[in-house]
Amino acid sequence: MLNALLNLLMSFRMLIMKYRLWNPVILQTHKPLETQNRLLDKILAENKNTHFGQEHNFEKISSYQEFRQAVGIQSYEELRPYIDKQEDEGETYLNREQPVMYAQTSGTTDTPKYVPILEDTISDYKRSQKIFSYALYTSIPGVYDGKIMGIVSPAVEGNLETGTPFGSMSGLIYKSMPSIVRSKYVVPAEVFEIEDYELKYYLISAFALADENITLIGTANPTSILKIIKLIKTEGDQLIRDIKNGTLEKLLSSAKEVPTERQTDDAIEQILASFKSNPARARLLERIQSEKGHLTFADVWPNLKAIATWTNGSCRVLIPSIQNQLSSSTRIVELGYLSSEFRGNITLDVLNNQGIPTIDENFFEFVEQEEWESEQHNFLTIDQIEEGKQYYIFATTQNGLYRYFINDIIEVNGRFNNTPTIRFVQKGKGVTNITGEKLYENHLIEAIGEVKQNLGLDIQFFIMFAMPDNLQYHLYVELDFAEVQNDDYQPEIVKEVEESLCKLNIEYKSKRESQRLQPVKVTFLAEGTSEAYKRDCIENGQREAQFKIVHLQYEKDCSFDFDQQSL
Repeated sequence: MLNALLNLLMSFRMLIMKYRLWNPVILQTHKPLETQNRLLDKILAENKNTHFGQEHNFEKISSYQEFRQAVGIQSYEELRPYIDKQEDEGETYLNREQPVMYAQTSGTTDTPKYVPILEDTISDYKRSQKIFSYALYTSIPGVYDGKIMGIVSPAVEGNLETGTPFGSMSGLIYKSMPSIVRSKYVVPAEVFEIEDYELKYYLISAFALADENITLIGTANPTSILKIIKLIKTEGDQLIRDIKNGTLEKLLSSAKEVPTERQTDDAIEQILASFKSNPARARLLERIQSEKGHLTFADVWPNLKAIATWTNGSCRVLIPSIQNQLSSSTRIVELGYLSSEFRGNITLDVLNNQGIPTIDENFFEFVEQEEWESEQHNFLTIDQIEEGKQYYIFATTQNGLYRYFINDIIEVNGRFNNTPTIRFVQKGKGVTNITGEKLYENHLIEAIGEVKQNLGLDIQFFIMFAMPDNLQYHLYVELDFAEVQNDDYQPEIVKEVEESLCKLNIEYKSKRESQRLQPVKVTFLAEGTSEAYKRDCIENGQREAQFKIVHLQYEKDCSFDFDQQSL
């Protein structure tokens, strides 16, 4: 009865969203450059009295060309002094108002940074989420009919010395949802405050598994989904016992430890109180496990309509492993190009996973990939980028990032009305060069995709290091060794990877033919290495929800010892 009422309210909310949010966005896609120019004028006008605005004469700028002449490309380190002074002194150095919190970067390629979040930033993020929700609602029938399993980072991960909190936008919005909306979500917000990685994911799995009628799963990082797949497979017996009895034995054991700032006694009590005994559900899960040998998404959530997650960049190699767990009726949807610094796009065309840039939230500039890397800086606006080409993206945001270089490469993959659609390809640092071959992470991802297809291997994880001293690349691979023995496929993998890289990169082919580059070395990794690597990265500053594997990098840039995990 309650769910039927919630669905009725959901339908009403979606109707409101259509007229207040969806229709205006669609209208903007017909004239994207006009929308961008209006936004740039607004940003300059609102921030003209900041220290940064005064130093760069925002008041006198009347066009994009003048803006480009007045403001150079900015890195975080160039903006850091303004951010620090505004936080320490309370004056408007960078932003027109004081940040209410900071978003911590994922730390994929550098140490964590703190990006200012204003009240308007939160409002814009909520608005974008609602637009995406409407796109899901109208494209996939029944996607919101049941419950939702969302996985986010903690709303507050800590505080600066000034007391201002830092954390995740997704966690903040999850925690601040109206109670009637929160009731659609199966995982209590307090679970995401748990600091023990394994315990947190066990609890997420327990709450989700206890509900049969999950119709939508949403999380930025597909590694989170793979973790749950593994947990319900390996911990199925314990999970079923907890569901049957209404207990969470692992949490009870953990509660005996000293509480932390985030993992408080109150949070633990709230989690325990939220978890209810469900003997009927436990019996059903026991039967599924007995018949099938283990639990899969398709069996435990037969009504699952969609999983919204990252499907582009390095994440796309993980999607087949998730798809294997799903019924043919469950669709995997691109969540969107998201970063701590800004939201890059919104997936409007859900069925084709195409998203338009957030043209009314951020002002964008683009430079073709090859031009930027050859130091030819021919900046383009939204109306000048072309389908099929890859570009470095630069953003001017409403929270004080001006002509910001995020080191991301995007690709134009279509059009929505007159607005190009974009997808994330890779970080610019996912490029290595030993002898002039200039190998891109995307080349490696495509090569591994061909290996998986041609050899029929379930590759759980891979990472490849450039070793200039050896004139060689070293590829580490974690396979499903329930089916594959250690050395069975090693020569074949080497052969397939070599052939694919030579086909994708003519310079790599040339260097291999001249023997300036040695053949790729392949090492198999023990089961669980990918999880160990992820935990190590998180412990060293990466944010869990935005964890991304840089599949191609120099050996010297990685502190994790993969050789210790080799078979």
